[in-house]
Amino acid sequence: MAATIYDKTKGLQKDSQVKELLEDFAQDHHRHAQQLEERINQLGGNPNENIGVSGIMANMMAKLNAIRGPKHLLKQIYKGESMGVKAYEKRIDDLEPISQEIVQGLIEEDREHLRKFEARVDEERRES
Repeated sequence: MAATIYDKTKGLQKDSQVKELLEDFAQDHHRHAQQLEERINQLGGNPNENIGVSGIMANMMAKLNAIRGPKHLLKQIYKGESMGVKAYEKRIDDLEPISQEIVQGLIEEDREHLRKFEARVDEERRES
């Protein structure tokens, strides 16, 4: 879901730094989705690509916040990244070792996203 939001909102951004963050993070999340899809297939499962009602609402809010400006979009995206990390952390112990290793790598990358978002939000505050 995050990759979709980043892809749909980066074109609405006038702030080039925020646009660049969104492009980089979208690439990471597309790669994450591919890694998870491959692992689910290896385990004999079928990945579910349906984003559901909550995903549709998040996409709509992201577009609105992108139009409202970087501060609003960054706040929403930060919250979503944070929720994603917490969801991974909550479930990681239920996974077998290979999947745990994959998910731990995703958590580390998403934590780096959070650090970059925090830095940009701090910059946004100083500019206000």
